[in-house]
Amino acid sequence: MKIGIHFFGCKVNQYEAARWAIGLGGNHASNLSDADIIVLFSCVVTHKAEAEVRRFVQKWRAAGKRIILTGCGTNITLTDLAGEKVTLVPIQELDNFMKQLGNFSAPSVIPFYPDRSRGFVKVEDGCSWRCGYCVSALERGGVRSRPLEEILLEIRLMSQRGISEVVITGTNLMLWRDGQSNYLDLIESVSREAAQENMRVRLSSVYPEMVNRRMIELFSVYPLARHLHISLQSASDRVLKTMNRAPLRNLAEMLAWLKNLDDGFAFTADIIVGYPTETEQDFLMTMSWLSEFRFSKVHVFPFSVRPNTPASRMRPLPSAVVKRRAGALNELSETLKNSFIRSQKGSQRPAVFLKNEGLALTDNYIYVPSQPFLGIKRVPIVDGSYII
Repeated sequence: MKIGIHFFGCKVNQYEAARWAIGLGGNHASNLSDADIIVLFSCVVTHKAEAEVRRFVQKWRAAGKRIILTGCGTNITLTDLAGEKVTLVPIQELDNFMKQLGNFSAPSVIPFYPDRSRGFVKVEDGCSWRCGYCVSALERGGVRSRPLEEILLEIRLMSQRGISEVVITGTNLMLWRDGQSNYLDLIESVSREAAQENMRVRLSSVYPEMVNRRMIELFSVYPLARHLHISLQSASDRVLKTMNRAPLRNLAEMLAWLKNLDDGFAFTADIIVGYPTETEQDFLMTMSWLSEFRFSKVHVFPFSVRPNTPASRMRPLPSAVVKRRAGALNELSETLKNSFIRSQKGSQRPAVFLKNEGLALTDNYIYVPSQPFLGIKRVPIVDGSYII
């Protein structure tokens, strides 16, 4: 029996896809056309993402493949796809399902990422928060944290196989727990381990309330990449309240501290444009806030109605308003991105070489043309450097 693996969406899905590709061993089909069964780690964070998953399922179901659909979407969004050729398996039940299917198993620790210089380390899955727009917490279930020792072992094994950067990822990093240890203890322990292994650590995505004095102290001591991707969504506390999100409080002060630590520190953000409660003033406040703190990239998400969320019961803004605001924010993102790269030209930043791409990735998330090298090396920011 040959089993293919495919994923959409976040780094958590990518990690799980890699874990199962390793676990299946000789039963893994690298080409989906050769597979009898396809395990699909799906994403339904937006309507666009959902549509992409549905097209994939339609294509391979028509080709006669059996599909095991997991990841996000199994509890609410994609339940209508279940049928003779499509089996929906909640992510927390996948290991047991695969064992029953053919005594298949995946390692609890990923020993390597083939031909990579960067590896993702999933530290937790699931979320207990109930942000007004988000269906992922409903789809992925409650919080499931990995033990700290297991995480540290994974980092050591990656180091032995040439991984130079580990990306700490999860559905909500702030919710990780191991006994009395919280996410800040996790970051410190992982960073200490990485320093001993001559590696660096990157945080995949953080919530504004995660950025506090202790985190800043960790950045000043350990080899943490000088980049934070912040799940901001809006800079208006009024809108955040209607999203069931915490106010920004002292985030501005914390970002200023990080810029003082390193003027090349990069901030990127996710922003939802056109949330039903967002006024023009709220939108302009967000635009101004991103400019003031010189964000290097903005990931713009026009509001997308997700089933069973509080926002799905709100009256949406006119589509023309949402489209206009998204266009304006995308333009601002391009301006900020170009400005940040110009500010960094001529400087040198520690980077890892991305194999098979002819590029190095700096600690502040700039892609730089480069010749191959091993480990972490300072590279100049030159013409042709860019941010994705």
